[in-house]
Amino acid sequence: MDDQAASQASESLKSQIHLEQIRLLYDGLLFSLLASFVIALIIFFTLLDKVDSRENLDIWLYSMLSLLLIRGGIAYLFSNSPPKSHLNKKWSTYFLTGTFLGGTLWGTLPWLGHSAHDEYQALIVICIVGVVAGSLSTLSYRWKAITLFMMPATLLLEANLLIADGKFSNVTSFVLGIFILFSLIAAKRINNNTQQNIRLRIEAANREHAIELMHQKQVLHVQQTPLAVIEFDINLHVKEWNKAAEEIFGYHRSEAINKNILKLIVPEKSRSEVEKLQHNLLDFNSIIGHVIENRKKDGGHIFCEWYITPLTKNDDEIVCIAAMALDITDKKQVEEDLVAAKNESERASQAKSIFLSNVSHEIRTPLNAIIGFTQLLSLDTKSVENQTSRIGEINDASQLLLNLVNQILDFSKIEEGKLTISNEIISMQEIIIPCISLVTPLAKEKQVDLKIETAISGQIRADHTRIKQVILNLLTNAIKYNHKGGYVYIRCSEVSRNKVRIEIEDTGTGIPEDKQAQLFQPFNRLGIETKKIEGIGIGLSITKQLIEMMGGDINYSSRDGAGSSFWIELEGNMRAIALPQPEKHEIFNIRENVSTSPSNTRVLVAEDNPTNQKLIISQLNTLGYKTDLACDGGEALKLFSTNNYSLVLTDCNMPIMDGYELTQTIRNSGNHHTPIIAITADAFPEREKQCTSSGMNGRIIKPFTLDKLSAVMDKWLEHAS
Repeated sequence: MDDQAASQASESLKSQIHLEQIRLLYDGLLFSLLASFVIALIIFFTLLDKVDSRENLDIWLYSMLSLLLIRGGIAYLFSNSPPKSHLNKKWSTYFLTGTFLGGTLWGTLPWLGHSAHDEYQALIVICIVGVVAGSLSTLSYRWKAITLFMMPATLLLEANLLIADGKFSNVTSFVLGIFILFSLIAAKRINNNTQQNIRLRIEAANREHAIELMHQKQVLHVQQTPLAVIEFDINLHVKEWNKAAEEIFGYHRSEAINKNILKLIVPEKSRSEVEKLQHNLLDFNSIIGHVIENRKKDGGHIFCEWYITPLTKNDDEIVCIAAMALDITDKKQVEEDLVAAKNESERASQAKSIFLSNVSHEIRTPLNAIIGFTQLLSLDTKSVENQTSRIGEINDASQLLLNLVNQILDFSKIEEGKLTISNEIISMQEIIIPCISLVTPLAKEKQVDLKIETAISGQIRADHTRIKQVILNLLTNAIKYNHKGGYVYIRCSEVSRNKVRIEIEDTGTGIPEDKQAQLFQPFNRLGIETKKIEGIGIGLSITKQLIEMMGGDINYSSRDGAGSSFWIELEGNMRAIALPQPEKHEIFNIRENVSTSPSNTRVLVAEDNPTNQKLIISQLNTLGYKTDLACDGGEALKLFSTNNYSLVLTDCNMPIMDGYELTQTIRNSGNHHTPIIAITADAFPEREKQCTSSGMNGRIIKPFTLDKLSAVMDKWLEHAS
């Protein structure tokens, strides 16, 4: 780019020099034409009666006058043409052609105006030599113009002298030859000097123009810029103050010049800060983007962003300080508003999380009692058939409510970016078969057939828990939105070398085409008649986000009234792999799953809610454990210190002493072997960390089934033994 710019600058300079040469040649042309006209008339009338042929002399004069007239006309046209057209090659051609013809006519003078008298021949030689010598100054701008005029004029004269006989001619021809030689040498030197002068003059003019343009730009920028441009000396006295400075600070230029800038625009509380900046400037350090609170003429305070540089002489002596300031008061206010809005948003988000936590806690607590007592009632063999049926209805409703709570919590975690995904290689059979087993009771209730149409083998990369949640949601939707006698088809296929598709198709109601664009929007049930179908419309939204977080895709096809097909695509392949032991699935028949524990196992329960107290004691008694109950952490600590317990179950939120403090006190006393399990309705992950850090071994989230309680008890009692 630098070479290209230099080449362009060189070409521009050449054009300017060429243009200046043409203009100078034409500027001197009229004088040359006038001198030639006068000399031609003088020679004509002098030789009128002395030439050998009057007719030849007339021809020469008329030719000369015609050429002078034509060249004068061309000079007139040139002077009246637009300056931009002067670089046109025609003007150079016209001039050089006229110069050559003029030199030729002067060279033919001794031939056409020949006289037998030596004195008249001498006159002709003197005139031609004088014209040639005079042309050196007017034609010195172009070497080509000098040679085109000088050579025909002098060589034709030299030829005439060489042909003529006589001593005069011989001597004159010798002297003329020496004149021609020295004239060419002088003409070349004059031309070189002239070219150099033209170049230097143009370059100087260019520099002056550039400096003037730069100065104009600087003045324009200084006056038009929104930045306050201020100059002051090392004693901080103002030397320059532009319009923007007047507008920003309120002082007219005449009011600011020679005033101390500290007293002018710096409030008292900013003085020490500015004085430190002054010391930095005197140490030749520039100040970039420093924000200072300033004072206006009316007493108002503003914030300005300053850019300050010391200006020095060659000997590094500071002569003045140049500064630019931008009023950022509005920007600073916007930033403060944004920070306030951000803080408010964070507070709102925190409040939302607290609200959801509280809602979850408050819903899970009664749910725990509903599910727990329902399970205990189901164990009562004395329950009549109607009671058993109603117990089933209670259980179904409580499970639905629990699923809704879990969906809301998942949606909240995804929105806040707190939901984590842990992808691993897992068997498709390990995921899909248990999901089918879990939805089979619902399919039987809805009278919908589940059909596996392809082999389910191979592996996928996904989060074990979340992929089950996705497939369960798709299967549940396919059943819920189906009709009696309908079908749900499950297919697995390999769509590419490293990608597997799991497709679930139903023969249900389908999705209207005009509603499909809104399918994955949360809380949007598409306006379909779904009053008899449970849900709040966030299942598909969560499903889509979970699949995308696992690095997969989800898509669908549907026709209104003709069913829908949903499929997910994840990294994987259809190659068979060794399967783990089949997973045992929870079925609501607690009688077959409950095992009795040793009657000498004693458990301490710390719970402040009366309903949950009754439930947990009943559940533990059903499982065969001996229990002691404490209504708060303080009472639990007293019981623990005076009795020997195999395990402690504690609520986290209790009066006097909560579960965290209770655990920490027990651990600090030196007891690290007794398992302490939290029973909490707070399902948020951060609470699990709090439980672990306080010294608890684990937690059970309300609501929980009798099977879940039994499994946790067995695990930690076995571990403790």
